[in-house]
Amino acid sequence: MKHKSEIRQLLLVLFLAAALAGCEGAPNESPRAASVKEVSLGNAEHGRQLFMGYAHFENEGPPCMGCHSVGDNGILGGGALGPNLTNVTTEKTDDDIISVLSNTGIVISPVMLPIYRDDPLTPQEQADLLAFMKASVGERETNKEWLVFAISVAGTLGTALALGIVYRHRLRSVRRIMVEKAEKELR
Repeated sequence: MKHKSEIRQLLLVLFLAAALAGCEGAPNESPRAASVKEVSLGNAEHGRQLFMGYAHFENEGPPCMGCHSVGDNGILGGGALGPNLTNVTTEKTDDDIISVLSNTGIVISPVMLPIYRDDPLTPQEQADLLAFMKASVGERETNKEWLVFAISVAGTLGTALALGIVYRHRLRSVRRIMVEKAEKELR
């Protein structure tokens, strides 16, 4: 009887293993640069949503705002790892920007390549991001690092104050026990 139960468990495990073996997601498409026609159909609002992370990239890559900033977007601005992209379309050609976004072509970012190698942007996402960057030209560039610093300092001080209030009597009671013990030993 026990033997049959073990065989059933083994068969169940084998069945689940076989079923799950094919559950790996479909491979992401190879990177392809957006065509001239696709670039002309770029949607700036959708590009803003992709940049900010409000909309997800089809291949689940990270949002641009983690490393870059554009104008006054975001409560705390964007990341400081990459360059500010507010006026990038006045400094680079569309082909250069699409080359970086697609990880194909002449201009490839050594930082973005490993991040988006396995999660490439689709041609439509590239076009939308380019349209957003074009629409952002001339926006006032802001530096919100001071705000991040101020929030960090306030959080640290607030945490120290809260811990001080919660544990204010704990050290006194421990210290009192130690002092009483030392006094008894001296007598």
